Amino acid sequence: MSTTIKAVQYTEYGDASVLKAAELPKPSPQPHEVLIKVAAIGTNPVDWKLRQGYIPVWPHAFPIVPGWDVAGTIESAPEGSEFKVGDKVFSYTRPAFDMVEEYPTAKDEKIDASGTYAEYVAVAEWKVAKIPTSASLAQAASIPLAGLTAYQALHDHLKIQKGERVLILGASGGVGSFAVGIAKAAGAYVIGTCSGRNVDYVKGLGADLVVDYTKEQGVVAQVGDKVDKVFDCVGGDSTKDGVDALKEGGIISSIANGEGAAKLAADSGKTGSGFLVKYLFPSNSTTSPPSPLRIRFSISLTIPTIFCNASFSYSHDQALRCSTE
Repeated sequence: MSTTIKAVQYTEYGDASVLKAAELPKPSPQPHEVLIKVAAIGTNPVDWKLRQGYIPVWPHAFPIVPGWDVAGTIESAPEGSEFKVGDKVFSYTRPAFDMVEEYPTAKDEKIDASGTYAEYVAVAEWKVAKIPTSASLAQAASIPLAGLTAYQALHDHLKIQKGERVLILGASGGVGSFAVGIAKAAGAYVIGTCSGRNVDYVKGLGADLVVDYTKEQGVVAQVGDKVDKVFDCVGGDSTKDGVDALKEGGIISSIANGEGAAKLAADSGKTGSGFLVKYLFPSNSTTSPPSPLRIRFSISLTIPTIFCNASFSYSHDQALRCSTE
């Protein structure tokens, strides 16, 4: 059996050209880890932001193998594990350096060569869940970061309720697409913003009203009646649109402009905040938490864009383009 694996890494910050093929030692899982044979990975905006050095304060060490979303099959598991060899699983593998209190084994985790752009990846068992039978491996790899972010924003931070009017800024993006389905499943009246070319797509996700932000009359006028909650996946000037669309006392949660959302909301008698997605849902009990990927999404999974093994640089360029349109 080979003791090395193929991977993609970078040894310095820069554009997509710094991503290079590499041969690395095959991961040796720790007693609390499973070894996953990688079938599919997800690329997210955070991948190119880290690669370009935009978040240097997070613990890291070169060389870095990027990627936090993965789907594949169990190659090995600890004794007594709920997983067995061959199980199809998915995982959000982000180093949990901010969750040491909940998971002490994460104290030495950092952004390094443990990323998912590789043939095999060793992952803490608590970060892993079995793939729903309704999802393919490729679909499952697109769920972890985006799905958890949307779920935590809507249920743990905004605490949406049945019948509320919920505005999702950036409803055609990775996180926004999940948010539309999750909000609808919770019984909310969902309004989503996107460009004109994505209106039919967002309607197909189940949005009750779709707002084309490129139209001259602007977002707030198209939304009409004020909304109870806003989930901001865009940032910039869109954050102000979200705050302006809120009812008095309404709440906005942003993954793109947390400080701006907090200030704008406070200035108008509303509540705003930002957050970093975690594995553990704050609403869970204090007993041993199950993997937060065990979400029974009653939503339709879209078909992700699939890149061949030689297209990692292109996938980063696409993630950059999609997050800046």
